[in-house]
Amino acid sequence: MNPDKTTVRRRLIRLAVSVLLLGAAGTLTACGSSADRREYGTGRRSIEAKPGEEFTLAFPMAPSQGEWWYVVPPEPHGGVVRSEGDREEYEGSDGSGGGDGTQYFDYEAVGTGTTEIRVLHCPVGTCVGKGATASPRPDAESTNSDQAGKARYYTFEVTVRG
Repeated sequence: MNPDKTTVRRRLIRLAVSVLLLGAAGTLTACGSSADRREYGTGRRSIEAKPGEEFTLAFPMAPSQGEWWYVVPPEPHGGVVRSEGDREEYEGSDGSGGGDGTQYFDYEAVGTGTTEIRVLHCPVGTCVGKGATASPRPDAESTNSDQAGKARYYTFEVTVRG
């Protein structure tokens, strides 16, 4: 038995509608995920959010070359944003941390106001200490410097509006 053209057309339409609905359902599911967290890097340092919104500071890094990023004092106002921790992702599949990757600092906006998050970029040999105690050697440059290979501070201004 060979189906006629009308039957084939109806089946194709039903199949297309099913595919579209499945695609829309996947999109709706993804919208509420943490993958929708907005990311900011050194090129955009003004952040606006609403209470409950999550955002991430993301920076390229080369730990195998001694390059790291640190959130340093003064701490952001805890009534405006809350740190949700930091993490790293490395290129390649082995996850050993031997290659280049991205360093992330995750935050949640918790209350209205404005605060700053200060980050220190430390290329190899430019900083002493680690984490919040990291500090640049005396020859560190400001963020206005075009000199590569120097430690630099980046200040992110976060405004949370209700």
